[in-house]
Parts: sequence; structure tokens; C-alpha cells
Amino acid sequence: TSSSLMIVQITTQKPLSTLPFDILLQDVAVHTTGAFKVTCNTPYSISTSTTNTSDATTFVKSITNSSHKLNTNITVDLNGTAVPVNVGAALSQPGLTVDTYNVNAALVAAVVSTTPAGTYNDTLNISVDY
Repeated sequence: TSSSLMIVQITTQKPLSTLPFDILLQDVAVHTTGAFKVTCNTPYSISTSTTNTSDATTFVKSITNSSHKLNTNITVDLNGTAVPVNVGAALSQPGLTVDTYNVNAALVAAVVSTTPAGTYNDTLNISVDY
């Protein structure tokens, strides 16, 4: 009898799905939601940040005049466990499942009649490290 060693190499995978997605904020400070999925076959950590700011106070800004800003409240969670937005330690996950993350966003205050008309935006950046 003889034997042979068989080796199977499984590469690490971490696809993000359901990206990109848009969240259209209501002008009356109502929470709007979106979601994305992370499927990773190894432990990973996840954190998020916004393009407009690097601190906890998030905002959307006018695409035609960046001095016009509207404060927002953005949260990201996995089954109720918060993922930091701009601040705090990344959330560690064991992987090996499909994790669906929820994104909630709203204006802090309703738009008033003196708010300049236009399109306001920000980008949520998602970082997955493994």
C-alpha cells in the first residue's frame, strides 16, 4: 500500500454584496434604512467612516456649495450590535456566515424654509479587514 498527500488550498474570500446602495433621506428627520452583506470565510473586523467628516458628528453637504450642511445621525449595526461610524474600535466577527448589516440614517432636524434648495450628500465607507 501507498498513500499520497492531498492538499486543498482555500483562499480567503470577503465579498461585500448589495453595494453600492443609496439612502434617500427625508427632509423631516425620519430614519431611512439600507443594508449590505459581508460573506467572509475567515474572521474579520469591520468599521465604517464617512467622507464628509472623521468625527462622530456626521452631515450631508450641498453638492453646489459645500458650506451648506445638514447634520445627520448615521448608525450601522449587525443584529443590534453597533459598528463604529468614524470613531471607536472595529467590530470583530468570526466569519463563516453571511452577515447582514443595517444602515440607518436621518437628518438631525427637519429642513426649514430657509434651507437652500439642492442635493446634499455624503458617502459611507465600509472597511473589512481579515
